[in-house]
Amino acid sequence: METGEPGRGGRPDLTASAVCAELNTARARYLVIGGVACILHGHVRATTDLDVLIEATEDNASRVLEALGRVGYGFAGEWAPREIVAKPVTVIGDDPAVDIFTIAWTLRYPDALARSITVDIDGIAVPVIGLDDLIATKRTGRLQDAADVEVLEEIRKLRSTR
Repeated sequence: METGEPGRGGRPDLTASAVCAELNTARARYLVIGGVACILHGHVRATTDLDVLIEATEDNASRVLEALGRVGYGFAGEWAPREIVAKPVTVIGDDPAVDIFTIAWTLRYPDALARSITVDIDGIAVPVIGLDDLIATKRTGRLQDAADVEVLEEIRKLRSTR
């Protein structure tokens, strides 16, 4: 298996950078959210997928699907952009999956963009949801999300004392 190739045994960090590199090349408008965003904000935890919050337009969804197809998710081409923007979340692939969100809990891309950060992963500029917005998207009531919120709030507290 080549570095960054989606599939069994792939490294999530390399897969995330490979996917983000293609999304950047496609000029997709997206933010990394979910477990990978937790990791990039300093919360070390396991995750089995890459979650991205996208600008919910058919043009952007088309760029996202094309990018995923080029990085090894060929079946992304079976989705129509209008299907992506009509749903809150679409799961593409498995092990690892890429979950495409048009809304993350109550947050949409345009609202989160101004508070986002950019993180360098292996030379790839990765747009990541801001810490406060990440915490807000984790207030779902799920046990893993509640655990994430607890750690992320501690990270926020530590950063505010610097």
